[in-house]
Amino acid sequence: MRKRPPRTPEQIPAAKSSRQPKGRGGDPRHEAPVETEKVAKAPREYPLIQWFPGHIAKAQRVLKERLTLVDFVLELVDARIPLSSRFEETRQLISQKPSILVLTKTDLAEPGKTQAWLDFFRAQGMKAVALNAQKGQGFEALHAAIAERTEIVHAKMRARGRNPRAARAMVVGLPNVGKSSLINRLAKRRAAVAGDKPGVTRVPSWIRLGKNIELMDTPGIIPPKLEDPIGALRLAMTGSVSSEAYDPIEVARYAIPMLKVVSPGVLAKFGGQEATLEAFARLRGLIREGDQPDIERAARTFLHDLRGGGLGRVTMDPVPEALEVVELEADSPVADEVVELEADFAEPLEIEDEEAEGPPDGE
Repeated sequence: MRKRPPRTPEQIPAAKSSRQPKGRGGDPRHEAPVETEKVAKAPREYPLIQWFPGHIAKAQRVLKERLTLVDFVLELVDARIPLSSRFEETRQLISQKPSILVLTKTDLAEPGKTQAWLDFFRAQGMKAVALNAQKGQGFEALHAAIAERTEIVHAKMRARGRNPRAARAMVVGLPNVGKSSLINRLAKRRAAVAGDKPGVTRVPSWIRLGKNIELMDTPGIIPPKLEDPIGALRLAMTGSVSSEAYDPIEVARYAIPMLKVVSPGVLAKFGGQEATLEAFARLRGLIREGDQPDIERAARTFLHDLRGGGLGRVTMDPVPEALEVVELEADSPVADEVVELEADFAEPLEIEDEEAEGPPDGE
């Protein structure tokens, strides 16, 4: 066999680096470890919370199509977070239809601040009412507002020479805001499935309330990305997003300093301005071996108590500074979730207990 002549130094290629380049000609799986300077990650100012399940994305596309079928909208917001629970996506969706703004869960919010928020929304020309769907309080104002809007719909039909049909309304709002509970109270029966966690309603459905009104129950509306970290934190604090979307310890630790500013009274039993999650754990007897507080159980229990009113009433969205918050007595109209509208409306809508029907026929 003929031997190859020895190579000169100029013919010998330069030594290859132990780190192969990525891309063509290199396989990053065989890279040699490279020493790099370790850089500590900067802590997040607020916990990362994102939740957008597939059924909501699909349902929101359907809502845009079915909005043409309704005459007006009942927009539900949580009285504890009346601003954080209103999304730009919802406003754009319903902007072409008349709407009634309904503040729900008033039994969990501070009465004086609820009244201040009602004044704020009404000053912007919005029809706003507040109620407690679980106890059926405050529905007189909602009945009156629905009756007024229904009469407007019927008047337009008569002006066109048509016989009035049942008015159609779409119920929209973020997950777990109380849409199904409100519909069941209006229908005086279990017409919609209600639950204490977001995502119970997954597809739009029609519920008929007597002869004059038909409601469309809809899945919760939430943006694909929660851009406002403070608003997202408040959604987690009220249970408006799935518990799988956040770390309960992280949310609880961020929630306590926020509550010290917006509603310090709910922290009075475990330190007030000095309150900590560890102090709450000891108050509730959530102790592990070695006399150490069980932080995970404490966080979950704290959030559960906060959402259910176990720590007291709380309004997390600060009231606009231009408004005066009046401390209301326990027997005041808003404290009892009975809010009267500031206009003379028609008689409350008469609701009959009829069986639910399918989607209404076309006009």
